[in-house]
Parts: sequence; C-alpha cells; structure tokens
Amino acid sequence: MTAPPRPGGPPPLRVVVVTGAPGAGKTEVGRRLVRRYRGPAALIDTDTAADVYPWRADERQYALIDRNLRALLASYREWGAEVVVVSGVMLPGRTLDRFADLLADPGLEWVFYGLRAGPGQLAARIRGDHKMQEADGRLAWGHLDAEVPDVPGVRLVDTDRLTLDGVVDTIAAREAADLAPRAVAPAAPAAPAVPAAPAPARRVTAAEAAAVCRAALAGAGFPARTAAATADDLVAAELDGRPSHGLLRVPEYLAEAAAGRLAPAARPRVRRTGPTGSLLLGADAPGAEVRRRLVAELSRAADLGPVVVGLRGAGHLGRLAPLGREVAERGLVLLGFVNFRGAGARVAPAGGTAGVWATNPVLLACPAPPGPPLVVDMSTSAAAEGAVRSALLAGRPVPPDLLTGPDGRPVTDPALLYTEPPRAALRPLGGAAEHKGHALAALVEVLAGAVAGAGHAARPRGTGNGGLFVAFPVDALGRSAAAVGREAARLEAHLRTVPTAPGRPAARLPGRAPAGTAGTPDAFTVPAGLWAELAALAARPQHRPADPTRRTPS
Repeated sequence: MTAPPRPGGPPPLRVVVVTGAPGAGKTEVGRRLVRRYRGPAALIDTDTAADVYPWRADERQYALIDRNLRALLASYREWGAEVVVVSGVMLPGRTLDRFADLLADPGLEWVFYGLRAGPGQLAARIRGDHKMQEADGRLAWGHLDAEVPDVPGVRLVDTDRLTLDGVVDTIAAREAADLAPRAVAPAAPAAPAVPAAPAPARRVTAAEAAAVCRAALAGAGFPARTAAATADDLVAAELDGRPSHGLLRVPEYLAEAAAGRLAPAARPRVRRTGPTGSLLLGADAPGAEVRRRLVAELSRAADLGPVVVGLRGAGHLGRLAPLGREVAERGLVLLGFVNFRGAGARVAPAGGTAGVWATNPVLLACPAPPGPPLVVDMSTSAAAEGAVRSALLAGRPVPPDLLTGPDGRPVTDPALLYTEPPRAALRPLGGAAEHKGHALAALVEVLAGAVAGAGHAARPRGTGNGGLFVAFPVDALGRSAAAVGREAARLEAHLRTVPTAPGRPAARLPGRAPAGTAGTPDAFTVPAGLWAELAALAARPQHRPADPTRRTPS
C-alpha cells in the first residue's frame, strides 16, 4: 500500500503497521522496531491509544481507537516524523476498515507486517503479559491469527521459532531494503560471552560484610532492626556457601525500594480468616520483617493445632530454611510453598524454552530432638535464579543442565538469562524427568497464587513473594517429639552404612551439617565488583525511612 510521492512536496510519511492476533508480540516488537530507524520516528500502540477499563471489543472501542490514532498520526506528522510505527490488531473487516481514507492518502506510505504464531505460543505470551484487557478475554481472540494473511500486501513473519529480537531483526532487514541506505540501524551484536577468566574476588570477614550491608540498607530507609536482620540473613547465606541468597541481593533490594516495589519501613498486618486460618498481608515489607510475623502466626499451632497462613505481597523472603528452623524449634512441623505472584517468569515448563514459572521453592521442616530440625528448602527449578546471577558476577559459566536456549539446547552463558527479552530460561528440577519439577512448580503456583490469593503466572499481582504455609505440632498423631527424634537418629545411622561414590560426601539428613564439620567460617570471598558497589552504597547519605502507613496491603 505504497502511495507515490507528491510532485514537489515532502516525501510521504511511512506508516509501518505491526499487526497480528493478541499475544503475537506486536507491542514489544513496535517498541524495539521504532528505535532502529535513524531518522525521526514515533510509535503508536493502539492498546495504549484506547487503554480504558473495562476494555471491550465493540464499536465504541473501535471508534475510540479511530479518533485517537488519527489525532496521533496528525500530531507526529506535524512534529516531523519520517516513520510512524503502529502496533495493534488492525485487520480487514475490523478496525482497519475505518482507515480507508487514510490508506488512500498520498501523503502516507503504508506497509504492513503480520506477526503469526501457533495457539500455544499465543497463550503463553498472553499469560505472561500485563495489559488492561483480562488474559481470558485476549485468549478468546486467538482465531484472529488466521485473518492476518487477509491484510492486503501484508508481509508475514512467523514468530514461533524466533526470539523477540529475531522478529525485530527480520522486519528491520525488510525496512532497510525499502529505504535509503543507513536509514535503519543493523541488528545489535550478540550478548558478550562469559569471560574466559573468573572475575576478581575479595575475601571479607562476616563482621565487615554485615556492617557494609547494614549501612547500605539503612541508607535506603530500612529501620535499624530490619537492616540488621536482613544483613545477618545475607551474610549467613554467604557463610553457608549460598551466594545466590547473599550479598548480591543488596543492590536488588535497594533498586526495588527506589522503584517503589519494596517499602523498607512497612509493617505487615494479619487478617484472620477463621479460628486457625489467617492471611498475612505483606505490604511490600522486607523479607526479614515478614518472616518475623510469619513465625508469630505459625507458632499459634502450638496451642491451636494445625494452622494455615496465606501470604500476599511480601518483599523477597530470601532463604526459607531459617524460617523452617525457627518454626520447627517450637516443636512444629512446617509445610511451605512460595511463588513470586506471577512475576519472575524465568523457569520453563517441562519441554518448554521460555520462562513461565518463578523458581517457586518448597519448604519442609520437622523437629527431631535432640539434634537440629530437619529442613528442606529447595527450588522447583534446576537451580535458584540467584545461582545463575552469582555465576554471572563471578565471571564463570553455569553447568549445561541449568539453562535452555530458545531452540531447546543447553546454554552455559548466565548472561543470556538477563537479556531483554531473555535468551535462556531455567530448566525445571529433575533433569531428564523435569516434568516432576514442572508439576511441583505448577502446584506451588496454585497453592500460593490461587489458594492464598497472592497472584499467579496467568493473573499476576505485581512482584514480591506470595505463599501458603501449614504448621502443626509434631506430636499431633500421638508420637512425642522425642520419639520422632529417636527415629530420625536411626535413619541418620542407617545412612552412614550406605557406600558412597569416590569423591562424594556421605549422605545425610536434610538440615544436618556434614560429618566432621568444624564450626562456621568467619570469612568468605565475594566478587570484587560487587564489593565495590556495596561499599559505594554504604557510603551514600542516609534517607529518611518511608512512612509505612502510605502502603496499602495487597
């Protein structure tokens, strides 16, 4: 639909329409494509041009899109745009018919790109997308994919086997062929590979690490008690050999606070749903503060019998094992299921190549006196996301069984998990039997997201943790804690009789230290770049703590 240039007049405005069914990726493709033009360019997203609630696909909605798109085109034309990218469901027999006069305007040069995808891809993208329209309503429009070829002169792009950047590269190449040389920027270079040598590291003591973390957190408005508890948690993770939940979280927490997604001084509140049921409304408070309130609620099981606690809208809880130990030390068995409220979609489903789930950890804890409690704190993904980030900071690759690329093949570059869009996804737990990890992740999403109402992958509720926790006395079935402890000791002794493979440690009960462990270390190594960043954050002037009353618990 290219109009001839007007004699003696300015060249026509090029209007590049990216159309397709809901979930085809039009919005993000448009955002990225407009940046590739070297001349003045603008973007019109028909969703944004008519972002009203409730959103309905009816004549009033089409009329609204018509008026706003015309006004925006005229404004950008007057501003001096040479290219306007329009993203939206523009198809014959629907909204496109309203623009017949504009399609015939000699001052406009129209070109259409039709994005196509299979129903599975469309559904997965819709569930991971945040738009004014409800996901269920958008899913019902999948049949529009079959109408995309009906657009006159459309250039079809099959997006099923392309990354988002790949789709943009494909369109940009077609545009570059149509326009003057150098009018469209070439594809961006691939993400850099993992450095051949590890990044420099620095050894720090637990005391100095805790001091730096406390100062950095306090400077961002964390109250002294919360800053100290959070710093202690992060340092303890480092000392336990779990840098995935250690110091690398400090910049993350400060960025979340600066963006308004974490409220350092907020206080969670409890809403009782029955004699033994309650909801803990996290108010985006830091994980250390939320955990303190969780322990208090779950401890009611000592007097009431089994209790159930749902969690909504908490800041990142960090490692769950300390929560399990603290509750089990009160003579209680604890079952916990934690999700990320539908955000953090970095874990692929079984056989998938793109993230759908968060790492969705499971927590199990049981008293076993006189020894320490037995505790299981495990992600339902092949590794915690922080383990991949830790490898990135340390400048080393990850094992080939952790990440999958868009083509389903293993990748070892941790940076690929953090490109935009991600060019890798975490695999589910289970290796060859990854359907088991996928099933666990899905059930955690249902328990935390649906039963506790925290939000889930198909209906996100923001960021932060949601969860479901069940606690009951270890003697609820008539066996004393001491009797349970004796049976655990027998299991522990039995494990010592099992032969182990060369170079492998002896099997042990979860939560128990390996045999021969000589105390806790008082120092650990941290990437030098991360330590420099923490030191700079700690040296910043302190901010006043935010008013916790301004937060509305979700």
